[in-house]
Amino acid sequence: MSIINQTLRALDARQTDRASRLTPPPPPVGAKRRRTPLWGAVALLLPLAGLGIWLVAVRTQPPHAAGERRVEMRSVAVSVPRPPAVSSAQTPVKAPAAPVVVAHQAGPTDAEKEKKRLASANPPKLPEPAAAIATVNVSGHAVAQQPAIRKEAIQPTPREAAGERYRKALTSIRAGQADRARVLLEEALALSPEHVAAREALAALLSDAGRNQEAEKVLRIGRAANPEHAWFALSLARLQAARGDTEGAVASLRSGMGGRGVDADYHATLAALLVQLKQYPDAVRQYEQALEMQPGPGTWWVGLGLALAAQGKNDEARSAYRRARMAGNLPDMLEEFVRAKLAD
Repeated sequence: MSIINQTLRALDARQTDRASRLTPPPPPVGAKRRRTPLWGAVALLLPLAGLGIWLVAVRTQPPHAAGERRVEMRSVAVSVPRPPAVSSAQTPVKAPAAPVVVAHQAGPTDAEKEKKRLASANPPKLPEPAAAIATVNVSGHAVAQQPAIRKEAIQPTPREAAGERYRKALTSIRAGQADRARVLLEEALALSPEHVAAREALAALLSDAGRNQEAEKVLRIGRAANPEHAWFALSLARLQAARGDTEGAVASLRSGMGGRGVDADYHATLAALLVQLKQYPDAVRQYEQALEMQPGPGTWWVGLGLALAAQGKNDEARSAYRRARMAGNLPDMLEEFVRAKLAD
């Protein structure tokens, strides 16, 4: 061992001396011949020096270090952690050598390989959301695309279209455009025959224009479609009475008595027609119902006095005439008639 150490020190000294000299002089010829045996000896001693260094390292190395070297050479072992440092106050305890654990990485099974192959062959489909359609951009990421907005015109129902024409007809009536209003009302009834307001307005326009037969036809259709609507019966009865059909007018009013909209005017109209037909007791009852609902009109009090006087009830008739004068809304002819009856 001393020969190996001396040889190593000699080699280190020569390398240091050679590095310190910048431009070494060329060796003489004689010196070259003398160095040849020395380099040959060095060549023979180098393998022995390497073997000695390795033996020394192996003998002086702790057991756990050797285990670590074997782990590194196999490249699949797990490094064993060194024991923690022990302070000077504690007595060091020699840790037992940890066993060398070799971790082997198991390859995928056939079932896993088949599952990966099927997944790559059939990629999962993206769910289609309700509010957007999933698309893929150039980079391959899913992008939510806003749905296209479609505008669809909603067609109005026949009743809605009829109501629109009715409102336009009212505007035309206020503007004095009766002919245009009649056309609009006829269109409204063609779309919705049960439109009560449009039928009432059309009947009134036709009556004002002197087209009573057409007005009666419109009202009769309205009564058939809406028998509970009392206005159709009242308007039809007035048109019938205007053309001299008093009995027909009374029949129309009696048939509509149980409908909606029977008011004081309805009872007074029926009472006046009953007076013409000399049905005085019924006329008195109808006048009394009208005046109970609306006691103001003087003409109704005059009609009641006439019906009572026709039955010989003169005192009650005079009382009705006085109420007629007190109303203060009598026409001039009726005012003179009442004054004459009270003077008797």
